Amino acid sequence: MMDPYGLAHTTQTDWQKVVYPLVNNIYTAEQVRAFEEDLFIKEGDDLRAMMEAAKQSVEILNKDFSTSEFIILCGPGNNGGDGYFIGIGLGELKKCVKFIDVLSHVKKSPLCEHAFKVAQDLDFINAKTLKGISSKTIIVDAIFGIGGRIDLGSELEEILSDCNRFESKIAIDVPTGIDSNTGEISQACFNADKTITFIGYKLGQRINEGKNYCGKLILKDLGFSMDKNVSPTVKELSFEDIKSNIPKRKENSHKGDHGKLLIIAGDEGFGGAGIMSSESGLKTGAGLVRLLTRKSHVSASLTRNPEVMVSGADNAQDIEANLEWPDAVVAGPGMFENFWSEQILYKLLFSVADKGTPTLLDAGALRLLCHKAFSKINLGSETVLTPHPGEAAEMLKVSVKDIQKNRIESAKALQKKYGCIIILKGNGTIICNKNDIYLCSSGGPELAVAGSGDILSGIIGSLIAQGLTPFDAAKTGVVIHSLAGEDFANDVGKIGLAAGELIPYIRKFLN
Repeated sequence: MMDPYGLAHTTQTDWQKVVYPLVNNIYTAEQVRAFEEDLFIKEGDDLRAMMEAAKQSVEILNKDFSTSEFIILCGPGNNGGDGYFIGIGLGELKKCVKFIDVLSHVKKSPLCEHAFKVAQDLDFINAKTLKGISSKTIIVDAIFGIGGRIDLGSELEEILSDCNRFESKIAIDVPTGIDSNTGEISQACFNADKTITFIGYKLGQRINEGKNYCGKLILKDLGFSMDKNVSPTVKELSFEDIKSNIPKRKENSHKGDHGKLLIIAGDEGFGGAGIMSSESGLKTGAGLVRLLTRKSHVSASLTRNPEVMVSGADNAQDIEANLEWPDAVVAGPGMFENFWSEQILYKLLFSVADKGTPTLLDAGALRLLCHKAFSKINLGSETVLTPHPGEAAEMLKVSVKDIQKNRIESAKALQKKYGCIIILKGNGTIICNKNDIYLCSSGGPELAVAGSGDILSGIIGSLIAQGLTPFDAAKTGVVIHSLAGEDFANDVGKIGLAAGELIPYIRKFLN
C-alpha cells in the first residue's frame, strides 16, 4: 500500500508519552522554535515530527467528532503542512475533507510544499471560500501556528470572521490571530473550542485574550521532552501545586497559634476596602486580625465583623503602638494620595524595615511608593507588592499597553526596581521573586470587580501570618482566589460578583 504521506517506511522514532509534573512549563515562541531547529538539525526528523503531529491530531479529531465533514485552512508555512497531513489522515478514515489554500500567492515552506503536493496527488478537494459551507462542518485552523501574529490584514481577518460562525472550531498549535508570546489578538481571531499544541505550551496561549481564544488546550509533546532540556520562561500553577502549602491545624491549637494579622487601610470614603481585607484575613484562618483605619469607619467594621479588632487613627502616632504586635501586615487598600495615607504608610514602612515584619502593599500604597519621599525606603526582598496593570504602569512610568504587551518582562522589571515579590494581577496573573516566576491562568472576568484585590490581599496576609513564606503565600493566595472566582462563575455566572461573595468559595479550598 502506498504511504499516504509520500514517504518510504523507515524506522519510527520512539514517540514516548510524557507524564508531566504538576507545574506546567510555559515557553516563548522563540524558545520552542529554537528547540525544534536544534533538534531537527541533530536528528533530521522534522518531516517525521510533522507526520506524528498530524497522526496525533487525527486521533483526537476522530475521537471527538463522529461527523464525516471537515474543512482545513492551510497556511504557507509548516503549520499549513500539518494541516495537509491531518486532512490526509482523516481521508484515510473515510472522512470528507476539503482544503482551503490560504494565502496561496505566498511561497510555501519546503515541508508545506511537500504536504500540499501529496494532498494534490491524492485528489483532495480544494475549496476557494467558506461561503456556502454548512456551519456544522468541523473547521480546522492550520494557517500560522506558532508563527502567528496580530497584523493580519483585511483578507485574513475576513476569513477568520467567517470561521467563527462554525459550531466546532479546532486550532492546530496556536489559533490564527493570537500573538504567541503576548496573548494579544487581532481584530478578527480564530476563536477555537480546542487547540492541539505541540512540543511545549506557548506563553500567548495562557495570558491576556490568547487564553480565552484557545479553548481547551491539549499538549502533544511528540516525545521530544522539551521540559527536560529547556528552562521555561514561566511555570504555571494549579491547585495541586499549592495545596500542600495550606496551613494544617493541630487539634489542641489556640488562636495564638494561627498568627496575628494587621491591616492598615481605609482612608476617608474608602472604608470598605479595609473592612473587606480584614474580613478576608479573618475568614481565611488568621488567629487574630486587627484593622487600623479612619475613625469614621470603626462602627461599620464592628457591625460587619465584630471579631476584627478595629481601631481608628487620626495620624501616624496613633498606629505606633500597634506595630510591635503583628506577624504580618497588609497596607494600602483604600489609601490614596492625601496626608493621612502618606504619613501612615511612611511610619509603617520604616517600622517594618526595622523589625523585619513581612508586609504586603496593595492599591493606594503602591501609587504612594512612586513619590520621591518613599524612594529611599528599603522595602526588603520578602515584601509583597500586588499591582494591577494601571498601578504597574505608574510604578514603571510606562503605559498600561506596555505592561500588557509583555506581562512577564513587566513583572521582572518591577521586581528588579523594587527588589520585592511581585504579583502582577490580571488575565494571567504573574508571581515572581528574584529567582522564580510563576503564572496563574485560572480565574476570569468575574474577578474584575471592585474589592477583588482587597480580598486577595487579606488572603495572602493571613497565610503569611499563619507561617507561610511570603512567596509561598503569594502563590497559594493567587491560585485560591482565582479558583474561587471560577467556582462563582460556574454557580452563578461571570456577571455580578460582589467581592465579599468570594470568601465562602475561598474557605472551601482552604478546607
